[in-house]
Amino acid sequence: MSPARPEPIAARRVLVDGVSTRYYEHGSGPAVLLVPGVASSARDWFPVMRELGDSCRVLAPDLPGIGGTSPLPGVEPARMAAFLAGFLDVLGVDGVTAVGHSYGGLLVAELALSRPGLVNRLVLVDACGLGRAAHPAAIALGMLPERAADALSVLLSLPGSQIPLAFSTLLLLRQPWRVPLRTWLAQVRLSHSRQALRTSLQVFRECADATGQRRDILVVDRLPRIRVPTLVVWGDGDPLFPVWQGRAAARRLPAGRFVLLVGAGHVSYLDRHTDFMDAVGPFARDSADRLP
Repeated sequence: MSPARPEPIAARRVLVDGVSTRYYEHGSGPAVLLVPGVASSARDWFPVMRELGDSCRVLAPDLPGIGGTSPLPGVEPARMAAFLAGFLDVLGVDGVTAVGHSYGGLLVAELALSRPGLVNRLVLVDACGLGRAAHPAAIALGMLPERAADALSVLLSLPGSQIPLAFSTLLLLRQPWRVPLRTWLAQVRLSHSRQALRTSLQVFRECADATGQRRDILVVDRLPRIRVPTLVVWGDGDPLFPVWQGRAAARRLPAGRFVLLVGAGHVSYLDRHTDFMDAVGPFARDSADRLP
């Protein structure tokens, strides 16, 4: 008898405060929320979902305005975090391990601060909002006037506009050959979405100014209020946000621990998937109150 095929990752849709929201779900058990960054699809989490789904209920929503979720009027971190809280409420989830990458890391930190009873454990992956420093490219995008950002989103969505995708790949990944083909295809589709590009540029404008990450979006000074076990995971070659910001953030968290992924760039969970899962897998499955 041939072995049973694993259950596929299910694509679902739900209304969150009137916003049509696409999300992916896999497995059963304690809930794990996976939140992508900007210009990223929730499908990027599929390799992680497949491994965690053997013992967890894994949920990965597309952020509003990116992928299959309708946009919100604004992209402020507090508004987006409230959307995530509403998403979990609609699904009846009352406790979750929240994992967020880049801008998604900022959002799950805001979620833990605004709804402390909802987040049991937290994972911040190369997260935004933990310090002022940022790559000059992110600062430049943040400085674009609104009309220029809208025009750029139109230009980048035109057929054949693959140079920005190639440039961002070289910037964000150290080992792009490790990325699954399906993830690449999802990223190419997303790069042709005018709405996704517009939303991503809105996020850059919301989070960066001429001096780096904007002070009003930072959560670093509020980290001591997050008392749940927290992993801060960082690629040692992350060019977007420096490693020292992750180390410093972990020290400010009462139950924080820092994990360095050697040979990884900004999208460290794709660059070094096995090492990422070695750290995050046991942490997400462990229901103990303390870090191992």
